[in-house]
Amino acid sequence: MLDYRVYTFLTLYDEMNYRRTAEKLNMTQPGVTQHIHYLENYYGVKLFAYDGRTLYRTRNAEQLKRYLDSVRAEEAEIRGRFIPSDSVQLSVGATKTIGEFVILPQIRRFLDSPRHNLELTIDNTGNLLYMLEHSQLDFAIVEGVFDKSRYGYHLYKKEAFVGVCAKDHPFAGKTVTLEEIFQEDIIVREKLSGTRTLLTQAIADRGFSLEHFKRCISVSSFSVICGLIANSRAITFAYQPVVRSRQDLATFDVEDFKISGEFHFVYCNERIARQKIELFLNGSVLPQME
Repeated sequence: MLDYRVYTFLTLYDEMNYRRTAEKLNMTQPGVTQHIHYLENYYGVKLFAYDGRTLYRTRNAEQLKRYLDSVRAEEAEIRGRFIPSDSVQLSVGATKTIGEFVILPQIRRFLDSPRHNLELTIDNTGNLLYMLEHSQLDFAIVEGVFDKSRYGYHLYKKEAFVGVCAKDHPFAGKTVTLEEIFQEDIIVREKLSGTRTLLTQAIADRGFSLEHFKRCISVSSFSVICGLIANSRAITFAYQPVVRSRQDLATFDVEDFKISGEFHFVYCNERIARQKIELFLNGSVLPQME
């Protein structure tokens, strides 16, 4: 069990406010300060500092947070092992492209065994990483950009990130310019989603933003986005598996705008996660902890 002062650190790391941290932990604000000072003295480093009135995390705090996330994952694993069971339970997170269009064969293979149970959470990258840090997931599979300094990870696969439109759209099967796509309505996922982050960054690298499109519409569901695209002049950008799942969609290329995205397994504790990833992908039985 982690020291209670560690939980104070973790809460302050999330809240970045001493008053809110005290309220959340039902403590006094001086009590929170005392806990943080204790940890800073114990480790011999500064964990938080102020720039004017703005509280920020030091590099030492980032390193400690990653270590503690790994310890929390280890502790959650041990608690699970203490509960006698003949079944194997996995808690997996996936971003929406991956969860809805990529990993269905792996899910079916894993669930072929009657001993295997699965909790699958499909959400955006930001929410999945928060759940991962709080030991609510064994691992996550995410697309696009994330802070690789804060997590363990390894590559799952690469996919082309392409323009998508209706089959009868003038862009279908063609190569167009950036100026041409900006004359269209674009439908994108919600903020913090991997696909939106990837697209926004690629456009920003060329000196533009989503505001340059005729109209920018945000929809959190890929199935809704696909339905809207198939029956309108709007466009979107998505990974190839999304397009392959629909017969009424086509792709287009944009000049000097080739993008490929990476799907990664992301975790806090490599030893535990790699075992469980192997189990998820191949259906092999987890070895028992000695």
